[in-house]
Parts: sequence; C-alpha cells; structure tokens
Amino acid sequence: MNALRILPEIVLTVAGILVMLVDAMMAKSASRKPLGWLAVLGALAALSASLWQYSLPLGTAYFDVVRTDAFSIFFHVLIARIVLAALLITLDSVSDTTEGLGELFALMLFGSVGMMFMTGATELLLIFVALEICSISTYIMAGLRKGSTGSSESSIKYFLLGSFATAFFLYGIALCFGATGSTSIAAIVEGLSTTATPH
Repeated sequence: MNALRILPEIVLTVAGILVMLVDAMMAKSASRKPLGWLAVLGALAALSASLWQYSLPLGTAYFDVVRTDAFSIFFHVLIARIVLAALLITLDSVSDTTEGLGELFALMLFGSVGMMFMTGATELLLIFVALEICSISTYIMAGLRKGSTGSSESSIKYFLLGSFATAFFLYGIALCFGATGSTSIAAIVEGLSTTATPH
C-alpha cells in the first residue's frame, strides 16, 4: 500500500531511468527523438497513476512522511500534465541533431519527481530532498548546451543562487526543529500554536 501512495513518482523515476539506459545504448549518430516519445509514455502513465490515486483512501505512508489526499493528487495530475505538454513542445521544437536530447528528456522526468514529492510531503526533510531533486535537474538542464558559454554561465549562476537558498532553507528547518523538536509540518504547527507568547 505504501508504494501506491507514491506510484506516479515511481512511474516517472522508472521512465527516466529507462530513457537514460536506452540513450546510452543508442549509436551516437542516431536520432534521440524516440526517447522523447518514451518520456511522453512515462508522463502519460504517471498521469493515469495520479488519476487512479483518487480511488485510494486518505492516508499516509512511509512512517507518515508522505500523505495522499485530494490536494496532493490534484497537483500530481497538474504536474504530470505540465510535463507532458513540455515534452510535446520540446519534441516539436528540436531537431534530430540537437545535442543532449536524451539527458534533457530524462532530467525533465526526474525534475517532475521532485515536484510531485513536494506536494505530498508532510516532513520538512522530505520537502528539502524533493526540492533538491527538482533543483539539481534544472541546474543541469540550464547548462546542457556544452558548447554555449551563455548556457554554462546561467547554470553556474543558478547553482550558486540555489546553494544560498538551500542554506537558508536548512537553517529554517533547524530553527523549526529547535523550537518544536520535530520536522513534521503537523507537529510544528501544533508546537508553535501551543507555545506561550512572551509579553
């Protein structure tokens, strides 16, 4: 039952790994566009899995770290549709000779995994991990065009900005844990609401 509550994330992860493996086995001169259609199938499967989750009862999984409810499922569906649209637009706008297509399709899928985990997370630590999964994917995508100085520059600037943001976020988690003794969002809300305010 636990795996069913993160089924869309599992589907996207498997699809991303398949894209990477197939990309590595293809000849260098071969077109990478079929990998995009494989990624599209993965996004469609994740969308179907997200819609199926509406039949699941409300609940949590993996020691109350992930929660499945109408809110998280709605965003699972939304993210799957956005990724599907982004993949189709990418397929329509690139040529067979565009570099790094296999990596691009896989990174788009992996980035969406992080987004989906964030929507169902009930722990700040999982939110942090999910945010990093999404952010690292976008860092790499920004610098995917190896021959472009602008692409490399944007990637390193995004990485530095993200590193500072990550440090502040971790500091905030540490403060919340110090004040409430937990990284669970529900426990933090309860702890802060019962803390006496000094006058």
